[in-house]
Amino acid sequence: MTTKTLDQNIKLFARTINIEIGTPTYILVKLFDDSFDPKKDPLKQKALAQKEYNDVVVEKDSGLTGKIEKKFTIRKLAQELGVDPEKVKYIGGWIDIVESEEEIIREYEKEVLLKVEEPEEKITIIVELPHSKETGWGAKGLAGHTAMAIGDSFFDYGPDYDRLGVKSFNEKEYQADLNQDGDMEDILKISEIESSFYFAPGRPWWGEILGNTLSKNANEVTLQEALQLINLPYKQTNIYGTVYKIEFYVKKSQADKMIEWWKDRYKHLKIYSVKPWKGEQCTTTVKEALAYGEITDIDWNTLTPDGILKDLDTEIKSTSFQHKNKPAKVTLIKKEAIDWKP
Repeated sequence: MTTKTLDQNIKLFARTINIEIGTPTYILVKLFDDSFDPKKDPLKQKALAQKEYNDVVVEKDSGLTGKIEKKFTIRKLAQELGVDPEKVKYIGGWIDIVESEEEIIREYEKEVLLKVEEPEEKITIIVELPHSKETGWGAKGLAGHTAMAIGDSFFDYGPDYDRLGVKSFNEKEYQADLNQDGDMEDILKISEIESSFYFAPGRPWWGEILGNTLSKNANEVTLQEALQLINLPYKQTNIYGTVYKIEFYVKKSQADKMIEWWKDRYKHLKIYSVKPWKGEQCTTTVKEALAYGEITDIDWNTLTPDGILKDLDTEIKSTSFQHKNKPAKVTLIKKEAIDWKP
């Protein structure tokens, strides 16, 4: 059985022999949900909806050799028929000549049965490794950064120290007790929060830098904008470690769940901490977003950029129909800065 996605072009096609050009034809397309049984007669099974077309044989080459065809996408046809496209799991197609027993050669024999697969979305993970000259916490693997893009939408997470001291931090919005006084009712300045890399309000990290530079919200930053930031000289960005890009594909429904997770995280930024029992890190947020989208092959003990890079390189495979079980593609996109000093 041929498999198609909702947005791929579909063509029902038949060739006719010894049938006059202009002869009336009949085309039937039926949309089925997941209750459809491919082993049973599709014409006798209940359909979500169906569409009938009355057309004619048109000239293919010359003489009495002709063709019948109908082009469409499943999504547009479903919407036209008032059906949720996401519920369509199979389609059936039939072509006949009206009141004729002459020869008709149909593609896929007498009928067309297609299984519908979800569209896919590319996931891009960006990993900046700790610089080889790092010391202290950085040398233990906690320097560097992990970020991700779902399609072209970019997301990441890090600590907010508000160097200018102008922000107000609403504990209800953060869903966190930022001043650790036993409630989440306060609106605070950074001076009222004992912030450090052990405990700080969370924020989009590269995303906020880019948002401020481009005069847009962090949740509007794109993957291409993030890649442009990475490739700037490190003294402009403080991105000085080796950077890798890891790409794989997931079903659109999985990608939608990851987007949902990040939207909630950007709404409630919570606590950043290098100690995972106190808060989140750049790596754990990416890992949690992937898991919310049913990508759970990363070790839950993985807390560092170099750790998640290893897991992505060795464990992750695409889940979409189009790239099913293909390993993730790992690309070096920037070497560490040779003139950086700790």
